[in-house]
Amino acid sequence: MKPIPTILRLDVEPDEFEPGPDRPPWTGFVAMVNLIERLRAPLADRSGVAVHPTWFFRFDPDIERLYGRSDFVVDTYGAQIDQLRTHGDQFGIHPHHYRWDAERCVSYSDHADTAWTNHCLDISVHTFEQCFGEPPRRASQGSYFLSDAVADHAISLGIEVDVTAEPGLPALQHSNSFRAYATAPSTDFCEYPRRPYYPSRANLGAPARSADDARSMLIVPLTSYDYNRAYGPWYKRVAKKIVRWPYQHVPLNPWDEWPSPETYWDLVARAADEGPARYVALAIRTDAPGSAKHLRARALLDHLRTHPISRRLRFVDPLSPEIRALVPSYPR
Repeated sequence: MKPIPTILRLDVEPDEFEPGPDRPPWTGFVAMVNLIERLRAPLADRSGVAVHPTWFFRFDPDIERLYGRSDFVVDTYGAQIDQLRTHGDQFGIHPHHYRWDAERCVSYSDHADTAWTNHCLDISVHTFEQCFGEPPRRASQGSYFLSDAVADHAISLGIEVDVTAEPGLPALQHSNSFRAYATAPSTDFCEYPRRPYYPSRANLGAPARSADDARSMLIVPLTSYDYNRAYGPWYKRVAKKIVRWPYQHVPLNPWDEWPSPETYWDLVARAADEGPARYVALAIRTDAPGSAKHLRARALLDHLRTHPISRRLRFVDPLSPEIRALVPSYPR
């Protein structure tokens, strides 16, 4: 029963993708902080190791437009953030590339304008540094969008690890996370590796083959698994193996619908043990406490306390030695 380095990526955002007027509170963030606080001791007792999720904050221009300041969450919820820092949790940025369409009076995801995506990163990095006295080293990108331009600009700003990629997820033309629309689809992650890697300069979705070929930002993909094959009839599994039927891995998102919490954590354990690298990376958005996504994620986390995998999970920083040990040691 080998330990499993685990990244719990918590994207700190407004309760809704399209917040209402009058600067509504981020009750989902408060609820997630309370949930993690309630689970820290039981999970630490099970594994023998302190629990450290990583919190990725929205500091982009759209937050400033909606709330009057890009550091709204830190200014408003300083007590909760101080509490997380006391525990030793790590922080990062989670920029969305939302832009205001004045003609249609809607906001949208501008993925096509590199100058805009760079600006969203610039504002996020600057705000993080103003809030915490140091530049961010960790990032997850909003709306499933990680392009070469975004990655290269993040590297130039000092980002050392990105936890965006979702292997098996195709490019999306439409998504609630885009707001009204998007100027380009999200990233096609179907062929992305299922293990941490330093990406090639020629192909963001492929591991570098040498130190000279490697970009200096570690990519840690979220956990995915071909659970349809795993739970299919035995004869179909055998037939697929004989004909070398390609695997169809999909992200194991905690906020999706699953048959049961027990089944979900069984799948996570199999994904870690059968995958190309023994680790887990999961992402949860701070949705409104009464929303279906929040309730599903909360049910899974609550159940984790009693599942056998809880004895093996080690919740760590994406830049921890445990994660870096899974990657070729190219110079950074």
